[in-house]
Amino acid sequence: MTEAELDAAYTQLCKTMTELGEARASLFLARFALLAMVRIGDAAVVQGLTDAAAADIAAEAAG
Repeated sequence: MTEAELDAAYTQLCKTMTELGEARASLFLARFALLAMVRIGDAAVVQGLTDAAAADIAAEAAG
């Protein structure tokens, strides 16, 4: 995935969440994550991504 493709995908993700509304954004992200996990198909990769995302959030909160 190129940087432009990543930007377009992220923009689409944000636009979709906006269209669904704040109340449904968490449900959408949970469903998206589940679909992504199935597509990735590797438990170790999914766990690594989960850990990395949590660490990023923790670092932002700390700092």
